[in-house]
Amino acid sequence: MRSLRYLRLCAVKSLLNRGFHCPSCGGQGGPALDRKWLVTSFRRCNECALLYRTPTTTEQENAQFYQSDYEESTTTDLPSAEELEKLKKENFASLSTSYLGYIEVIRALGVMPGAQVMDFGCSWGYGSHQLQQAGFSVRAFEISKPRASYAQEKLGIATIEVEDIAPESCDVFLSCHVIEHVPSVENMVALGERALKPGGLFIAFTPNGSMAYRNRNPEGWHRSWGGVHPQLIDDVFIQRMSGRRSFIAATPPYPFESLRVWEGGPKLLPMEGNELMIAFRKPIV
Repeated sequence: MRSLRYLRLCAVKSLLNRGFHCPSCGGQGGPALDRKWLVTSFRRCNECALLYRTPTTTEQENAQFYQSDYEESTTTDLPSAEELEKLKKENFASLSTSYLGYIEVIRALGVMPGAQVMDFGCSWGYGSHQLQQAGFSVRAFEISKPRASYAQEKLGIATIEVEDIAPESCDVFLSCHVIEHVPSVENMVALGERALKPGGLFIAFTPNGSMAYRNRNPEGWHRSWGGVHPQLIDDVFIQRMSGRRSFIAATPPYPFESLRVWEGGPKLLPMEGNELMIAFRKPIV
């Protein structure tokens, strides 16, 4: 039913010639790079270089989808009390969406215990809990009200609304497979930069949209965009949006030694893995 609603909506928008401008900057998209189901296509914005699906999804449609329709096993299935206790004993290590590997990346980037971390898109709180166990101070946001309530009530995670994220309140603005879902990448990056203290890190893990990954795994790249992932981030977009920000980007297996010695400036590491990590440092004025 979810897929049928999505395809019906895309077909109507296509007939009305709606939803073809970039959801992030409003620019015009170039020729289709890929297609699915006749009524959807994947394009690169001619202005900001974002890879995005057309027809696009409005902010209201996006919010409704994540309240009622979004289902993705570990990410959305709320554990029973018994299951939760078992998962807590192992620090959620067996979950396919575990943050433990991400925490190693964060540490390699020089983030120390006690740092203030905003977990943006925390789902039901398992990753925020792992961050706390690693010694970080965590606040979190989740668009789904049931999952946000579960994180707060069952795991004691301090969940807040977007409008309550205070300027310069965190050392790390972290998102783990969230940026590919949001209605506007530009707005999310701007939110993260406002929330960060000078010198803080915006860190995102996301499916890799690069042409290097597409060449290595065409079918995997084709499957990675669609109704659930309306956009992908890649090296072309990162370089276009970087501006005065210093950044580092890499794909698995993550090169921890290179992350440890990064001192700023633009640094693109090999782009062939299925996942992409990007870190921006907020300038110190």
